[in-house]
Amino acid sequence: MTLSQLLKRFSVLTLPVALLGGALAISLPAPAAHAAPPARIVEGWYAHNATLIMLGAQDRIVGTVARPAMLPWMFRLVPELAKAETLDPGNLNAEELLALHPDLVFVTNSGHSAEALTRAGLNVAPEGFDRFDAMLDCVDGTATLLQTPIAAKRAQAYRSAFLQVVSQAPTNPQGPRVLHVESLKPLRVDGDDSIIDQWIRSAGGQNAADGIHGNKQPVSIEQVLAWNPDILIIAANAGDPAALKKDPVWSKIKAVQSGRVYRNPTGLFPWDRYGPELMLQVIWARQIVQTGQVDVPAMIRSIRSFYHDFYGIALSADDAQLMLDALPPATDTH
Repeated sequence: MTLSQLLKRFSVLTLPVALLGGALAISLPAPAAHAAPPARIVEGWYAHNATLIMLGAQDRIVGTVARPAMLPWMFRLVPELAKAETLDPGNLNAEELLALHPDLVFVTNSGHSAEALTRAGLNVAPEGFDRFDAMLDCVDGTATLLQTPIAAKRAQAYRSAFLQVVSQAPTNPQGPRVLHVESLKPLRVDGDDSIIDQWIRSAGGQNAADGIHGNKQPVSIEQVLAWNPDILIIAANAGDPAALKKDPVWSKIKAVQSGRVYRNPTGLFPWDRYGPELMLQVIWARQIVQTGQVDVPAMIRSIRSFYHDFYGIALSADDAQLMLDALPPATDTH
């Protein structure tokens, strides 16, 4: 079954919230049995915006840490976000949030704002995950909090489709060594205990960042040379992969010498990180790791099917190609 067929199959599922699988990935009490769905939502985690949008809550976001300069596809495809108040992710001020009269505030569970915001009287849901199963629980838990039929439908359909896609990407302990570079200058990579490590392994590779734990960890170019990865995947906004061939040190690395350096696609949120587009990342990374190239026509079809079925977005083939090439939306000329 192709991904397009798979997505169409699961996009028609309509299950009540009570049947959603997985435990809540939040430390918040469940909403009262007869509470109304939250009409005003504040989003304090960049990645979680994409989950709220997938679950049909974009018109209820009254404040967000997302910015057009950082996430151009999100604001291009979801113009409702432009109406939301722009918030400082490093300083979620209780007084500022209270002025927005939110029914629900999402924050990262790795931050320190949840307790203070809760004490101020806000209804706070801390979110975070570093594994596929916890991501699916986050989607399910968010759908439960949203209390809408479309959220329940898409959460269940997404879980089913994601698990089916992952099941088709067996791990390989002897697979090629893949290094995911989050930034070239300064040089930062992603190690284990991260969702990046899991999709690398799910695609059939090994994470080359031996001894590195967590996301966005600083390393030296000498360390990368010692790892000598077979494949380099450069994050969409990390820098220019083509420049590595001209660099006297990077050019010594096996991946650069063999031409196995790839720029990671991006979308509403970067595919390689902590949003629902991880499904597309697994499909793309599997092709990169196992064949060294992307089946572009098939990938374009998968991208358009994904955004149609899970986001209700009719993406053009040209826009899908731009995402695949890690490029921002084309500038309107009229």
